[in-house]
Amino acid sequence: MLDWQAIDTVLLDMDGTLLDLHFDSHFWLELLPERYARRHGLEVEHARDWLHQRIRREQGSLSWYCLDYWSEQLDLPIARLKREIIDRIGFRPGAEAFLQALRQSGRRCVITTNAHRDSVALKVEVTGIDRLVDSLICSHDFG
Repeated sequence: MLDWQAIDTVLLDMDGTLLDLHFDSHFWLELLPERYARRHGLEVEHARDWLHQRIRREQGSLSWYCLDYWSEQLDLPIARLKREIIDRIGFRPGAEAFLQALRQSGRRCVITTNAHRDSVALKVEVTGIDRLVDSLICSHDFG
């Protein structure tokens, strides 16, 4: 049990914690393999298998989250492709109300994320999540 009286700052992850993973999952598992296959003349299943293996090799590194890195590696405009499915960006159930309650409680609320700044900007544009927190810290800003 948390002693909320002793907590003055709450640090939260963004993707999968506050925002639903539907957008990211669809992008990396469906849209990107389709576009990669089309660009390189491959069957979608072959492209999906290859991409998943390739992406897994970067897991645990900042490159795994870096849209610039993947744009260069895959020869695709990753940030632009993400815009095509912005209708899938949204809060997880209860997350918006939770953030509002934190703000009303007077506690400082900070989002800390490994998401690339272009992804963060897109999600802020759609959800306005930055207005519900005191600060949003992106690991890409620090390398």
